[in-house]
Amino acid sequence: MDYIDTKDVAAELRNRLKSTFPGVKFSVRKGTGTAAAWISVYWTDGPCTADVEEHTRPMQGAQFNGMEDRYESTDNTVTVTVKGRKVTGKPLVDGINTHRDVSDDALKAAAALWSEAHDGTEPPTSGMLDACVIDGHVIQENWAPQQMWQIAHDVVLPQRWAAAQEQAAAQAARPASVAEEGDEGAEGLTLQHTTEDGTTVTGTRLGDGAADVLKRHGFRWHRKNQYWYAPGSLDQQADTEFMAAVAADLRAENLSVTTAQPEATPTA
Repeated sequence: MDYIDTKDVAAELRNRLKSTFPGVKFSVRKGTGTAAAWISVYWTDGPCTADVEEHTRPMQGAQFNGMEDRYESTDNTVTVTVKGRKVTGKPLVDGINTHRDVSDDALKAAAALWSEAHDGTEPPTSGMLDACVIDGHVIQENWAPQQMWQIAHDVVLPQRWAAAQEQAAAQAARPASVAEEGDEGAEGLTLQHTTEDGTTVTGTRLGDGAADVLKRHGFRWHRKNQYWYAPGSLDQQADTEFMAAVAADLRAENLSVTTAQPEATPTA
């Protein structure tokens, strides 16, 4: 059984979260010192903690048993990309902590909802507030800042996330053949290998998500020729396994990829 290093698991987790929750910025950090086998995930607003932990839980190779004060191995295995190769093994991860922050904008929206429920009264910034009902949600008696946080957490953020998912679903339902006017590169990316140029990717656009994937696979940007290239692939035979892994990761970012497979060299 191969073992997957914590840093490689963190990189894979970051990519999965980015792909699963587009538009949400995640910070995925590997621990240090005695926490070197731990990973921490931070994000603001967006999906709830339970949704994110559906993706973090399978990445743990161990879990802490508080009753017996020891770590117990899980049966989890993960597949990650290491130097352009897909590797499957047991993650060297003892645990993954998740930290969801609430933005100031969401807190302002919560204060507005509180005000609406209290005949337009401005919510106080301190002191204890009575329990109340906001959009059908019971908000517990608490100090003013904590009550605004609960309204944001229980009401504002779920509503915003549901709206974002509906919008994403509507965009995904658009016919693939319909392109916005002036949408350069709508035809997708081309991943190919030639003897003259090596392995290259053309058709990328700034901000389309391809750059992060290609950099992870070792590609570099060729300023003169305006394409991405794999160093060391020039005058070499095509690495079809490597190309397949690159194409799969690009498609995971919802990018259209056409792979130009090299013609086989005839034998004498």
